[in-house]
Order: sequence, then C-alpha cells, then structure tokens
Amino acid sequence: MCEPDDVGNEVWKRWILDAIHKIRSQKQRPSVERICHAIRQHHNYHEDAVAEQLERAVREGAVLKVYNKGQSSYKDPGGFKSRTLKITPESDVYRAVAKAVRELGEREGSSLKSIEKHLYQAYEVTVAPNVDVNVVLKFAVKRAVAKGLLAHHAGLYKATPRPPSSSDRFKSRTKHSSESPEKVSIVFKAYEWSNWSNSY
Repeated sequence: MCEPDDVGNEVWKRWILDAIHKIRSQKQRPSVERICHAIRQHHNYHEDAVAEQLERAVREGAVLKVYNKGQSSYKDPGGFKSRTLKITPESDVYRAVAKAVRELGEREGSSLKSIEKHLYQAYEVTVAPNVDVNVVLKFAVKRAVAKGLLAHHAGLYKATPRPPSSSDRFKSRTKHSSESPEKVSIVFKAYEWSNWSNSY
C-alpha cells in the first residue's frame, strides 16, 4: 500500500478531477466512495488516504463539494465557470447566495465567509470598482432571510425547506383527478346493484 505523500499535491488534484470527470461521464454522482474506487483502480492507496486528499482539495478550492437532497457530491469548479456573477453597488444577489448555502449543505449552517468562498468557486465573479463584496453579501443574506429562502441563527445561515414546486402541485392534482372518476364509478355501480336487487 502506497503512502499519500509519495506523490505531490498537484498530482492528487489531477487524479481526483480525472476521477470526477470519469464518474460524471458514466452518468453517476461523484460520491466519495466512487471517487475512491476510481482512483484505487489505478493507484494503490487506502480509501482513507484518498478521502483525506479529497477533503484537502475541497479546502484548497480545487474541488467543489455540494449537497443535494442530503447527499454530498464533488464537482470540478472549472465546469461552473460558465456561470457568471457580477457584483456592483446595485447588485441583488440574494438568489445566488441562497443557492450557495443550499449547495454547501453544512449541517450547522454556513458563515458569510464560506458563502463568499463558494461563490468564487462556483461562479466567474466580477466585482465593480470600489465595491465592498462583504457589504453586498450581508445585504443579500438579509434579503434571502426576508424572502424565506434562508434561516439565520448565531451568525450562520441554513437553507429553508423548499415549498412544493408548481410541477409537484400539478402532479398531485393530476393524481387526485385520475382517482376521482374511479371512485365515482364504484359508487355508481353499487347504486345500480342496489336498485337491481330491490327490483327482485
């Protein structure tokens, strides 16, 4: 079994990103288990060593860790750079901030600093001259809280549960309406049978 320090940090980053790209090309979620398996197919390292290097890459911003429906996955930040975020004195970026908190998925909530770091990883950020990004983000999180997208407690922000989408409500109505004719039909047949029985 090889030691993780046998190769440099940049080599580990390349292996991890290659594993993420391979897993995504297979239409699968790049979880820590799948990334470890993909790397260990070619390099003889223990799972714990791979997982440790993966978290290190996340801390250094080389890999983006996101949460979706309670499950974590890892992405190449370079793939997100097509998303742009322009910060000006008039910018209202509360939606981007709320999305960042949801993607971070931190159990105790996310600090303003971690939100800012995530935005710089997930977007191609451009800042207008003489703009204090921290001030803009403070205003944005307040807006997100006021809109019900985030909850604030002890300096940390957590995503609120998402309300049912219009498509979910449509599916619910469709399911209900599709059941109704069947119920009516059963009642009608019971009524017919009762009348037929009484006639004899």
